[in-house]
Amino acid sequence: MNIAIIEIYAVKKMNLHNAIDAHLRNSVILSKYFNCDLLVTESDFIKSFKKKYDVLILGYASGYAPFKSINKLIELNPKAYKYVLSNEYNIAPSIAKFHPYYLIANYEKKYKTNKIIKQYFLNLNLLFSRNCNEINNKKYDCIYYGTFRINRSKYFTEYLQNNIYLSTSSKNYKKFKHVNCNPIFIQKLKWNKYKETLNNFKYQLYIEDDYTHNNFNNLANRWYEAGFCNNVVFFDVNCRNTINKSELQYYQDQVANYIVESYEDLQNKIKECNKDFEKHLAIQKSWRLNEDYLRENMLKELKEIIYKNTNNG
Repeated sequence: MNIAIIEIYAVKKMNLHNAIDAHLRNSVILSKYFNCDLLVTESDFIKSFKKKYDVLILGYASGYAPFKSINKLIELNPKAYKYVLSNEYNIAPSIAKFHPYYLIANYEKKYKTNKIIKQYFLNLNLLFSRNCNEINNKKYDCIYYGTFRINRSKYFTEYLQNNIYLSTSSKNYKKFKHVNCNPIFIQKLKWNKYKETLNNFKYQLYIEDDYTHNNFNNLANRWYEAGFCNNVVFFDVNCRNTINKSELQYYQDQVANYIVESYEDLQNKIKECNKDFEKHLAIQKSWRLNEDYLRENMLKELKEIIYKNTNNG
């Protein structure tokens, strides 16, 4: 079966070893798992036009995607089965002529559109779960990282102050400042394997969108990134529903010790955990003992979805 995973860049060169965007890192992992083509650069698309594919997988939805190349690829492969991977509930999972298609989503939200043949619910973020790095000399305490999201702004205002680090693109600085955040700004994290910037931090803050409080989305990539970078995670109190419906549900009593309600509460938790960081890290590592099994099962289910639909077609 010939499979192509399509990414949303329109560039001439891309160093996949230095990939920052989570969806691209996901696509790299999946391309190795399926031993298939990954279309990222202009030359990748040009080469793909000479091939025939049974399956086309769109790794992300974006208004900046190379629509002309994607449409041409679809026109050259009219019988190919099409899949869209989506781990962002608020990003429309429809793109150009990429329909009808199967949607494989990281969230429970259902879309009402005749473009989607069928929607599947999988924890795609488990792709980032892997054996942890060696613990290095951690220089800093707590970090939050990511783009500015308006439906997290009240949590940004509450927590991103003073000695909390914020990693984001410099173009986002003014957006955070506009909602009265005053953290230590740093550039976007680097994700070179075993040399990730995140290794330098002891703690990570986990917050989520208002919508997600009552509409389940599997644990975010940052939870699994915290795992291999040896972070202790502090959860904003509004994430309880996510915790209680995720694989952390079995450890609710212990997780409660790492839930915070305010900046002051976060500072107190950091101070307490600094007395014995290794102990708290070991506690959270114990919650992850089942991740390899969950990841393996998710990949098997993903493969089964794609192969079953295609072979039965």
